[in-house]
Amino acid sequence: MVFDFECENGSRNKLILSLSSFGGLALLLSGYTISSSYLSVSGYGSWGVSGQELVVWFSLLGIAIMAVSLVVGLFFSKARCTSLAILLGSGLLVTMILISLKCADTIRMDGFHRLTQEAGPLITAINAYEKKNGHPPQSLKQLSTESLSRDNIKGGALPEFDYYPGPHAFERYHGNPWVLILQTPTGPLKWDMFLYYPLQNYPTLGLGGWFEKVDEWAYVHE
Repeated sequence: MVFDFECENGSRNKLILSLSSFGGLALLLSGYTISSSYLSVSGYGSWGVSGQELVVWFSLLGIAIMAVSLVVGLFFSKARCTSLAILLGSGLLVTMILISLKCADTIRMDGFHRLTQEAGPLITAINAYEKKNGHPPQSLKQLSTESLSRDNIKGGALPEFDYYPGPHAFERYHGNPWVLILQTPTGPLKWDMFLYYPLQNYPTLGLGGWFEKVDEWAYVHE
């Protein structure tokens, strides 16, 4: 066995303290992760989750604590019971964070699937303008507001898309005549984005990350 479980008196209290401390932190982080992800795609949020990357860092910290506890428990018998308690507590923290991140990702992707449907009339309006005029609009303000019904949009309005037509889109976004982009950062160092290519020629990798197809759109994980 890795650890000798014949610990001194008080080991049970150490285990309870470790599980309650790490478990309490895990509940706070998990609750934040899931609730903030839901709010971001609720139609009233910003579609980004600025603190999600910090939660990932906590999980990495938990893994580091688990590794240190294991090493200390293996080589220092006097600290073995304390190390075991910390190992189990940090393991609980990492497990709960990973589960919450998976749930949060499912919630966010469901929201982006919904957004592809809500943004359908906007895509139709751009295509109609391009067909009529021989080129895409220079600005979304040139589109007819009558064709952009907000009745079926959760929250009452589409998010603020960045719209790039012409040479900028062609050169930077894989030869497309125009592109729609929604900035969806998940942390200070993770500038994810959600975008639409009219040519549907999404690569596997590009723009500093990897592409995940979402209906006719794509989510770029930086």
